[in-house]
Formats: sequence, structure tokens, C-alpha cells
Amino acid sequence: MIDYQLSQVAIMHFEKGYSQQEIATLLGLSKMTVSRMLQKAKDQEIVKTTVQTPFDRDKKLEDKLVKEYGLNSVWVIKNDKSDKTSMRNTLARSAAFIISTDSLSNLTIGIGIGRTIGQFVKFLTPIKTNNTHIVQLMGGLATVINENPFSIIQETCKKLNATGTYIANYATAESKEARDSFFDNPETGRVVVDLWNKCDIAIFGIGTIENGILLSPSLVNSSELEYLKKMNSIGDVLGHCFTVDGKYVSSPLEDRLVSIPTKVLKKIPRRFAIVLGTYKVMAIKGAINAGLITDLITDNITAEQLV
Repeated sequence: MIDYQLSQVAIMHFEKGYSQQEIATLLGLSKMTVSRMLQKAKDQEIVKTTVQTPFDRDKKLEDKLVKEYGLNSVWVIKNDKSDKTSMRNTLARSAAFIISTDSLSNLTIGIGIGRTIGQFVKFLTPIKTNNTHIVQLMGGLATVINENPFSIIQETCKKLNATGTYIANYATAESKEARDSFFDNPETGRVVVDLWNKCDIAIFGIGTIENGILLSPSLVNSSELEYLKKMNSIGDVLGHCFTVDGKYVSSPLEDRLVSIPTKVLKKIPRRFAIVLGTYKVMAIKGAINAGLITDLITDNITAEQLV
């Protein structure tokens, strides 16, 4: 049973706005006693603190997804926008809020590519961090756009007052030999691989075979794309393709890929996927089944399809 006087004091202070001294005078108690009673009310959960987020969440869907997929956390953002750009901006702004509420000091953070990730960085609030380092998780795109890793890393470093390590190469090398040569270079590839192994957080999107940013004609040739489709590839994370049941697809593209290896990615403690779109539902399932995601940030329309 809830203690009568603890509840009385809590209501007077938190709901009615009386100061601790006013309560002490009214109830004939010392101010120290009132202070202790308020703390005890918190300890016994007579007083429960809640904080309103600047966006609406669907906690029922969040709980269902955590339970069904065994994820560390799921954030489902209620999205009532009709066009894809507005929906993406809402999700990206929410993701920036979610991730920046944790301390980002003394961390190595790996960042991926994509439209939503580019918008996520755009909406990050400038934060004074200490000893934070940002590293690209894969090579760049063939065009200079907001979803290009180089632009994303540059903007993230500016927002977080962090240092950064860039990959000058494209996301795909001309051949397996060229890719291996990059990774074997002690002044470029080995530095990046060392940072990948030190990452505390990875933040990335999820692509689909049909509409992926990475899987464009400028980086992936038509025969490679056809092979991926033939092998039932459903999506990609940082260029690594997989089926809906989470099996990785070995392909000529994989041999040319300048990207963090999946075995290294899966060792990163927190791996945030920021993704929306019902056309990506099967790709999200594949990425989860492949063990690439620990934390998912999505919208309610996509989440409803996932459950």
C-alpha cells in the first residue's frame, strides 16, 4: 500500500507547486524531513518521472519488435507525413535526437552512407565532445552529394567537435587486387581497419537491391547486379548483400568492396540502423537475421509491416 504521507507530500510538491519549506510549515515538519520524504517517494516509485520527446513514439510496436527480433532497443517514430522526403526528415531528426542524448565523448563512431544518414547528420545538434573520433565505414560514392560518406563524416566532425578519418577510395575498387592493395597499405587501409576494430558505435542505413544508393551503375556493373538477384539477395548494409534469412551472398562485388567486413561490424557494441519504407521491410528482416543490427530506429508504417 502506498504510504499516505509520502503521497501527500509528493502531490503538494510536484503537482501543487508548494516549495519544500512551505510543505514543512503546513505539515509541521522540518525542511530536511520533507526533502527525505520526497526522495523516498521517488525510490518507492510513488513519483515517476517522464520526459516528453519532441516526437511521438509507438511504444507497443517498439516492445513487439524488441521481443520478436531480440534487439537491444527499437524506436518507432509516429509519422503522419504523406511524402517520402518529409517522412525521412522526421525520422532523421528523431534519430539525431535519440543518439545525441547519450554521451558521445571518448568514443570511436563509424558512419555509413545514404539519404537518411545524410539527413541524420544534418539534424544533429552541435555538441562539445572530448576525444571523439569519426570514421567512414566504407568508401565514397561517385558523386558529391549529401549522402556521400566524405560529406557525412565532415559534417559529423563539425557538429561533434570530433576528429575524423576519411577513405579516399570509392566504395568499390576496380578489382579484388586493387581492394586488397588499399587494405594492405599501412598509411591508409591499415589505419582505417584499426579504427574499425576500435568502434564503439556504428550508424548506418539499409539498402535494397532494386533501389540502393550503393548499388548504382557507377559502382556496380549490370552482371554483378544480376548475379545478386539470382542469388536471392534482398538488401545490403554497407555494400554487404544478404538474403531475407540473413545469409551473406558471396559475389564478385564483395571481392571489390571497400567496406568494413561484416565480422568486424558485428563486434561493434552498438549498431544503429536508421531506416524507413515498406519496400525495405524484407531487407530490414534480412539485416536483423544476419546479426548486423542491435538498435533500430524506424517509423510506425514500416514497423507495422515488420510485425
